[in-house]
Amino acid sequence: MSQIPDDAKPALDMLRSVGGDEMLAMMMQTFLQFAEERLATMVEQASLGNVSEVASIAHSLKSSARQIGALALGEACAVTEAAGKAGKTEIALDGVGAIQREFATAKPWLKALAGEP
Repeated sequence: MSQIPDDAKPALDMLRSVGGDEMLAMMMQTFLQFAEERLATMVEQASLGNVSEVASIAHSLKSSARQIGALALGEACAVTEAAGKAGKTEIALDGVGAIQREFATAKPWLKALAGEP
């Protein structure tokens, strides 16, 4: 299994305590699908210069990522959201790349928890 970051373990333990490994796997599968779809839309909106939509998508990803323990991804989303809301276009658009990188880093351990190869 891919290495789960230490800072993710408290959130994962809490989720396991509520619904066990089966619920945790289902949540990871749902998050992976949601994140893939939202990231594709975010990249599209960034290419169009639609910073308010980028900020909105970053907001929705932020909460979900933090809930499942992907804290670095959640932080990248928070920075991007804040920049977008403040009208800092360049920082918000750069944040899209940071979100993509953090998602790529988290994806192996998220997939492992989801029971995917």
